[in-house]
Amino acid sequence: MLNKKMLLSVLIVGVVATVAGAGTWAAFSDTETSNDNTFTAGTLDLVVGGVGTSLPLTVENVYPQATGTIGTISVENAGTIDGTLSLKIINIVDDENGVNDPESKIGDTDAAGELSSHLTIYANGNVVTPGTAMSIGALGAGSNQNIVLTYAVDDADNSIQTDKTTFDTEFTLDQA
Repeated sequence: MLNKKMLLSVLIVGVVATVAGAGTWAAFSDTETSNDNTFTAGTLDLVVGGVGTSLPLTVENVYPQATGTIGTISVENAGTIDGTLSLKIINIVDDENGVNDPESKIGDTDAAGELSSHLTIYANGNVVTPGTAMSIGALGAGSNQNIVLTYAVDDADNSIQTDKTTFDTEFTLDQA
């Protein structure tokens, strides 16, 4: 019994010493603050028609089976965010631009031209479908790219003589 009392006394002294020691135990600590943290939005800024571009582009005297270059358009991502570039042919307008004798002999007498229906436009060698956005590819922040527009006229008849087609080329730069 004496052993039990002694063991119990030693145990109680050990618990009290542990609690007292834990209460006085301390560790070093330091806290600092990072001030004036800032978020700034980047920019996506497309510039069309830089150095080497003469706008608007004009091609004259096209004829059946003609091919050629419309021109080169320089585009630049002047922003700070990488983007993906696409283009679209929009606002196509056909103008008869007068009816000459060969046109009238085949019955072409209306005011609307037919040239655009016989014309295919290419951007960097790829067909551009009017009204549909065509991906050109990545355009990194601060970089530029030249887009070469070419054309081909199919086997049209005399109905396209004197016709004039105008259109807009819409470029879009989306965040990558």
